[in-house]
Amino acid sequence: MPEADYNDIFDQFNRIPKNQRIARIYGTVIGFPFIERTENGYFIQALEGDLDAIQVVFDLSTGEAKESDLGSNEVYGQATHFIVVPSARSAAIEYVRSGAKAILLGPAIAEIMRNNFEEFSDLQVEFAPKIQRAFEEEIDLFERIRMASIRVTRPNASWTDHYSDLSDLMDQSDGDKASIDVRAGRGGSLNKNGGIVQVIKDVSTDEFPYIEEASVTGTRQDEVSETTVRSKSHVIHSRVVVDADDTGTAYSTSIRRKLSEFISSWIRA
Repeated sequence: MPEADYNDIFDQFNRIPKNQRIARIYGTVIGFPFIERTENGYFIQALEGDLDAIQVVFDLSTGEAKESDLGSNEVYGQATHFIVVPSARSAAIEYVRSGAKAILLGPAIAEIMRNNFEEFSDLQVEFAPKIQRAFEEEIDLFERIRMASIRVTRPNASWTDHYSDLSDLMDQSDGDKASIDVRAGRGGSLNKNGGIVQVIKDVSTDEFPYIEEASVTGTRQDEVSETTVRSKSHVIHSRVVVDADDTGTAYSTSIRRKLSEFISSWIRA
């Protein structure tokens, strides 16, 4: 499969009319009503809505509740913002508790592109998490490793030698994801510097990691109880304060600035 031209993908995505930038993923509606060019990428707003949800308005002055009325083509949505830098194959995504998450944003973009452009009929998009170096460092603290597992996604990834057999199997199966789970024999230990453990460390520290989830379970020196370290606990992130109006609604300009500062702190120029 040839490497995707991410600049072309998002340039074409930006040109799609907003009423066509809507996808239905796993029973959820994802729309992209706002896209703005930045110096080196795009600032995008995504809205997630549930077609089956019934919204109830609670009046604090009367204590009464009533269902809110929406048009047949309307849903309530929660905004999520993100910045994509196609040339760096990277994105910074705002975390909103009830908003669209990275696991849905990529497939939604891919579905919209497939529906609008024949040349992208096979496109798959995933926003795989970028893992902190501390994940590898925690793995190295294990004296004995009983179990290790990894789940990877094929889109956006240039398969390494570690995955030559697995990528062939996925190609033959028309698959997009694969997982491996390896356990040591009774009383034994997995190799810390080879096999699946080394693969997990290599992929997690890759410039473009493509791990969906990985975990390693074992015991550390002078400890009896087992410990499990997980990649999802070491995803690169930052907590920031954004400017908001009197109602507590964050200004999109402030969100954009914080996302830009965050992604600029770790992408390669």
